[in-house]
Formats: sequence, structure tokens, C-alpha cells
Amino acid sequence: MLATEFSAAIGENTRIYQGKLESCDARAAEAGRDELALEQKIAGLLRQVAALHLADNESIAAEAERELAFRADEEQALRAELQTVNSDIANHVAAIRQRGADIREAALRPGAQMDAAQLLQAAREAYQRAETAHQSLLAMNADLEAEITAKLARYRSDELYAYLCGEGYGTPAYRADRSDAAKDEWIAGLCNFENNRRNERILLAMQEALPVRAERSAQALAEARAALDKLSFAPPPPTIAERIAEAVAPLEAAVAQADERLRRVRASLADYAARRDPRYLRAQELQAASLKSMPIADLIAQARATPSPEDDKLVLEIVNLQDKLAASRRDYERALAARRHAEEDAQRAEALEADLRRGGFVDSKDIDFRDGLDLPSLIGRYMNGELSLGGFTLELQQFARELRPKFRYGETAWGSGGRG
Repeated sequence: MLATEFSAAIGENTRIYQGKLESCDARAAEAGRDELALEQKIAGLLRQVAALHLADNESIAAEAERELAFRADEEQALRAELQTVNSDIANHVAAIRQRGADIREAALRPGAQMDAAQLLQAAREAYQRAETAHQSLLAMNADLEAEITAKLARYRSDELYAYLCGEGYGTPAYRADRSDAAKDEWIAGLCNFENNRRNERILLAMQEALPVRAERSAQALAEARAALDKLSFAPPPPTIAERIAEAVAPLEAAVAQADERLRRVRASLADYAARRDPRYLRAQELQAASLKSMPIADLIAQARATPSPEDDKLVLEIVNLQDKLAASRRDYERALAARRHAEEDAQRAEALEADLRRGGFVDSKDIDFRDGLDLPSLIGRYMNGELSLGGFTLELQQFARELRPKFRYGETAWGSGGRG
């Protein structure tokens, strides 16, 4: 199992339990909304019973209803944002997996890449070829230099040819009267001046080219040597896991940003589920203010003492709603209890991921895991409380292995122990 696959599995476990916590948040919020709706109905009926006493408080009740309406809209917006962020994270995770699969597939194709030893051997052979070619060129240049020097000396040892060269014969600088020109032309014929001059120029051009060729060959040899030294002293090329880690780094950064945004949204929704958000608290204050003119028990007693059957009907409806409210509150408490359990599980999953990250197991470029690691079972045992964080790590270490041995700089292209 590659490190990227391991990291993805640990992150997925955390997200699963965070998702369960979100579901519990939604359930608690729904139970809370049901309870609020019943409380509002009861408050409305009580206001009808105590209409004479509460006539001046209708505006307060309306304001409380507006607060609750705003609260419902805000909670809905938060849930929509939660869904969007979860979708973004799922897309990023899918892209990470796909990119890793693509890199593995490309890397495992026959001939897709050369390993470090092959690259080093190829560089050695290239250097040896360059060195052989350079030495051959130097030897050939020495032979050519000797041959050219000997031939040039023979040309200059010909007195007639040397005389014409000294006079500048055949060049724009040549000046002579008619009698001298005729004589020089006759001499040129005697010493075969035109052919010899052309051959001498060819030899001189060849002589000038010899050091240029040697310089080019020396440069090619130096480049081959530099390439070999670079491979000899450089760390090994990146492994498949390292290439995947580099390729998915931007996506992982995007996941981290989305996770941070997700934490903020979840914290806000947790406040709504626990009914500690500002709008709920304000609505509760307003609702209490709208009914503070007379205690509920007194209002009900007054209504029952009134001969009007309409009041009796309202009181009966209030009593029935109060029973439903009690049941709704029990549902809400159960939802909160389930949420607390889900929160503990989510915290346990987050603690596992954080501990593995600190230990260098998550997002690592230095290790992978041998076959035989049953990660789902190991995670399940930890989440069920059968393993502690330390126990999880101990079992995991049995399957972890270094991605590659550390590079030893003494092992160069020239063999163990240095160049010599």
C-alpha cells in the first residue's frame, strides 16, 4: 500500500465519522425545530387566552417570530454550504485518487522510465565514449599537425615559390612593371605557383582548425563528465510515491482549506443544534417577554373559571400541545445524546489522523506499507476501543518500511569510496 493510499484511507475514516456527526446535528436541529414550533403554538394559544392582558405585547411576539424565521433561513443556508463543501472535498479526494492511479499506471508501463542504476550506467558509457573520441582526436591532430608542418616547410623551401610569395604575387598588393610581370609569370610557371599556393592555403586552414576541433571535443568530454558527476552525487530519482505526493500536493492543500471551512460551518450548525445561537436566544427572550404579564398556570386557571366554552377548548388544546412538547423535548434530548456519542467518535477519528500525521505516517514521502496490512480492520478495532493510539501505531509499524535506503555519497560513478 502506497503512502498516498494510506493517507487517503485515514482521511476518509475521519470524514465518515464527521459525516455521522453532521447527521446527528441535523437530527438534533430538526428535533429542536419541532420543539420550537410547539412552543410557538402554545404561546399563540396562551396569548388568545390572555388577550386582554397581553394586547400590548403582540409586537413583541411578532418580533420573536421574525427572529425564528431568520434563524431558519440562516440554518438552511449553513446546511447548503455544508453540502457544497462536502461535495468539493469529495471531488478533490476523487481527483487525488485518479491522479495517483494515472501516475502509477504510466510509471509501470514497460520502458516508461529508467531506474537510477540504468541512468548512471548510461552516463558512464557516454563519458567513456566521449573520452575515447577525445583521445583519438588529439592523436589524429598531432599526426595532422606534423604532416601539415612538414608540407608547409617544403613549400617555403622552394626559392622561386618563396620569392613570388614575398612579392605578393597573385594578390591585390602585387605591383610590378611589364618586364617584371612577365618574368614573375614565367617563374610562376616554373614553380607551379597557382596549385602550390592553393594547396598551401588549404593546409593553413586545416592547421587553424585543429585547435578548434580539439576545443569542441574537450567541451563535449567536460559535459559528459559533468553529467556523470551529477548522477553520481545526486540523490536517487523520485519514487512513484514521491511523484504522486508532488502531483497531488495542490489538491491536498485545497482539501485542507475546505476542511477548515467545514469546521467553521459545523461549529455554527452545532450551535443551532444545541439552541445556543444568538437568534434563538433572542427569540426566547422575546417570547418570554410577551407572556410575562401573567404566569401560564394562572392564565389556564382563569380560562377554566370562565364560563366560555371557547376558553375551555383553548385550554384543552394547550394541555395536549404541552404533552406533545414534553415528548418533543425527550426526542431532542435523545438527539443530543446521540450527537454527543457521534462527536466522541469524530474526535477519536480526528485524534488518530493527527497522531499518525505527527508520527510521519500520513502524507509521508519516506515510507510505504507491505502487503498484509488490513487497514479497515485495524481502524475498526481502534474506533471500537480495542486499540489505543499507541497500540494502533505499534501494529502499523510492523508493516511500514522505508521507501528506499538512504543515499550514500561514497558510492559514486567511480566505485565505492570515491573517485581515486
